[in-house]
Amino acid sequence: MAPCPLAPLLVAALVAVCIVAQNTYLEGGIYQQIEAFGAVRLLNASGVSGPAAQWPTSGIVYQIMSKDDLETFMNFSPTFVSFAVIMPFSMFTSENMFRLRNSNKLAGVIVIQNYESFTMPEFDSPDDVFPNFQFSLYANQSATPTYAWNPNGNGLLHQSFDFPVFVMPVNPNDLTWQQSTGTLLETAKSNMARGYTKYPLYSIEFNEFMYGSINADTCLRRDTKKIVIVSAQSDGIGYFYDFSNSAATTVSGYVALLAAAEALSHVRATNCIDLFLSLTSAQNQSAVVALPNDIIFTLFSTEQYGFAGSQRFVQDLTTPFKCLKNSTNGDTTASCAYSGAFCQNPCQVSGAFLNIGFDRISHILELSQVGGFTGANTTAAAAAEAVTHIYLHVDDATDSATLNLVDTLTGSIVIGNETEVASPMTVQFLPAFATAGTNDGNLRLPPSSAMSFLAKKKIPTVVLGDFRTNFTNPFYNSIYDDGGELTSVNIALMCSVATQTARSAFRLAGGSEADAAQFQADCDLIYELFICFTTNATCALFHSIYTGQTLPYVTSQPPTFTQQPFVTVPPFMMYNLLSNYTAAKRAENTCNSTDSSPNCSGAQSGAQCVSNACVWSQTNTHYAYGTGLEMDYTTSQFVVVDPTKATWVISGYLNLPVLIFLFLPTAVIYSASTPTPSRRFNSTNQRIRTFLTSSPLYQGIQVGVGVALTLVVTAATYYLQRHVDARFNKA
Repeated sequence: MAPCPLAPLLVAALVAVCIVAQNTYLEGGIYQQIEAFGAVRLLNASGVSGPAAQWPTSGIVYQIMSKDDLETFMNFSPTFVSFAVIMPFSMFTSENMFRLRNSNKLAGVIVIQNYESFTMPEFDSPDDVFPNFQFSLYANQSATPTYAWNPNGNGLLHQSFDFPVFVMPVNPNDLTWQQSTGTLLETAKSNMARGYTKYPLYSIEFNEFMYGSINADTCLRRDTKKIVIVSAQSDGIGYFYDFSNSAATTVSGYVALLAAAEALSHVRATNCIDLFLSLTSAQNQSAVVALPNDIIFTLFSTEQYGFAGSQRFVQDLTTPFKCLKNSTNGDTTASCAYSGAFCQNPCQVSGAFLNIGFDRISHILELSQVGGFTGANTTAAAAAEAVTHIYLHVDDATDSATLNLVDTLTGSIVIGNETEVASPMTVQFLPAFATAGTNDGNLRLPPSSAMSFLAKKKIPTVVLGDFRTNFTNPFYNSIYDDGGELTSVNIALMCSVATQTARSAFRLAGGSEADAAQFQADCDLIYELFICFTTNATCALFHSIYTGQTLPYVTSQPPTFTQQPFVTVPPFMMYNLLSNYTAAKRAENTCNSTDSSPNCSGAQSGAQCVSNACVWSQTNTHYAYGTGLEMDYTTSQFVVVDPTKATWVISGYLNLPVLIFLFLPTAVIYSASTPTPSRRFNSTNQRIRTFLTSSPLYQGIQVGVGVALTLVVTAATYYLQRHVDARFNKA
């Protein structure tokens, strides 16, 4: 009779089920889930930067609050142990991170925001001393940066770490904080009290690990009018996206640009023809419409990644376009998910860019850092200069057309007598170079989108900034660049830039100096815009644009590549604000702006829905990912086509907006997203978990005992099976 092992198998199955059920129950009881926000990991054709962990890791919680703690940790050498280091922002420096990396005993790092009497450092910038130099106009002229515009840059953004890095907020008044960060800090104190040697000790498991591929390759002119380009960068970068709003780095520039656009919407005609036109215009922009040349306002995104947005835009303007597959009946494809796209292969949401002949561009004005934000260590004289002077940076101080542009912008603006700027203040606009007619003493252009245009041809260009040499902003692309030091003086400086930009752009487009003098930016609007974009996305201004009770997009993260125009609030609001400011006409109460994707149809077709009104303003969207990447329409995947150009993608965490906005008198807004891996992280859903762990020796004993028991049971089973077989055979 054959042996029958069915009963033992059933018993084993029941035991396995019981163990699984028990483990599931115990996991909820032993492990405590904690929310965390991950740092970004970037990839390009040549490699990676940022933190990573190919597999979930765990380590003993170790608290480093001071340099002495760090030295103690570096000299602490237990066997077979990895650590999850907890540190405050004050200890999160490039030097400390490099030392921790070299210790070879890290499971991960958790940075606690503003922990215990936190003092902001005098300066901090994780970017390079010349941001994006390798992609700049001067990269082929020098192997090293030609000038340290950002002397505080430590390059941390571009370093690679083989362990995950997270940040956690501190808010004792918030229940979520008490359940997460508070618990984590308690585990650290418990371990410290035990000297990190007396088990059991608390450990952390990073089960939401950061990962990615080796590089980006494996991860993925009809008009004759001249054009005046007015541009700014619409997004920044930070080691922790959720805590980086780039207030001085980029927000100051694009807020000034938006205010300049708004100022031009209030033009009043001074001659008979313009007066007649203004009386027939619903938006009273006739003097602008009557200009002999066009003004286009642009907001470029992903500029922090090799000037990806502006280079993509310039490439599309200068490359003959041929549509290989048209969109019919609003259909979509895997490689072009926009309903009703202008062209599906290559995917272009709008064809408006074809009307912008590159050779028509006559001047470029770019608004860089213009808020006058300085650090605590800045001298009183330097701080006063930063908020009373705007410097005009040029590439070539010997070019007569460029010098004429400088002359147009040079002068003074008096700002004051408004709610947010009580005392009048005079701001001087001065050349950044020493002497006209020579480049001796000319530092040339700081990192700017204008470089992408100048790489194709020589165009009179000025970059406006609150710095003459080094950045006055000590927190360029830093977590500390939050606009918390905003004063009426900063508002006045941005207001003066908006005013001078509006006046100069109007004159460059052919308007008279007398007409230009009437433009005055709204300083109170600038204050409201700055607050809305940096600290309060639910502000009244934004809710006047989008009338729903809840904002339709997330506020704390840039968007992933979803082939949708908007995923976050800032670009959605920029689009609507520019549409509103540049509208040629409007039809009130003809649409519902409570919808996350409001539209105007029927008689209102071709308009945008803003504040429950359909407005006609040619505001469009356009891709802006790096020119080293292209879509392979046979596989619907992005691939690297030129590793020498921008190929940045984001690995295992978050996303990137890629916007370009264009405007006036027919606004064109371009928006897109950088391709990312199929898996992404939503930082609000990331979890790490804490649990008690025994010593490595005890764990080894447990494993040894387990192995011994397994061998004994196996041997007993073997002999028992032989005995049973023998009995059955005799029978």
